[in-house]
Amino acid sequence: MDDKKNSTNLQAGRRRIAVVDDHPVVLEGLEQLINREEDLIVCVKVGNGKETLEAVGKQQIDLAIVDMLLENTTGVQITIDLKSRCPNLYVLILSMSDDPYHVKRAFKAGARGYITKDEVSEGIITAIRRVLRGEIYIGKRIARQFSKKTVLSWTLEADAGS
Repeated sequence: MDDKKNSTNLQAGRRRIAVVDDHPVVLEGLEQLINREEDLIVCVKVGNGKETLEAVGKQQIDLAIVDMLLENTTGVQITIDLKSRCPNLYVLILSMSDDPYHVKRAFKAGARGYITKDEVSEGIITAIRRVLRGEIYIGKRIARQFSKKTVLSWTLEADAGS
């Protein structure tokens, strides 16, 4: 009982994060990076879209970090599904790809950030904090291809459609 009480106290006041990736090492690594922060906690780790919707439906989540390419779905589809259920949920896409097609689709689906996996170790906490503040985050590789103004126009388009 004391362990449960201590766990609840540790989570109080922390922003709650879901991580969606089909690679266990990515899930564990992100959890370790994020949980080192006093104001952030990973409370959901799942490997597919169905599990994501079930888990987010059971818990209050502030931000979902979603892999762009999963075994049976995409980060775009998960973003669409999450935003239809939880319109105020922030989504940050995590991807190996900086392909303009994927980036544009992610933001048009309602994502508020996009970071490539090679930038995670040095940039994930910054990305999380900016997205949680309601800002748009684009990783360095993405910023070379698109201006923030372009990405913002896609997010406004997504907001207008919801």
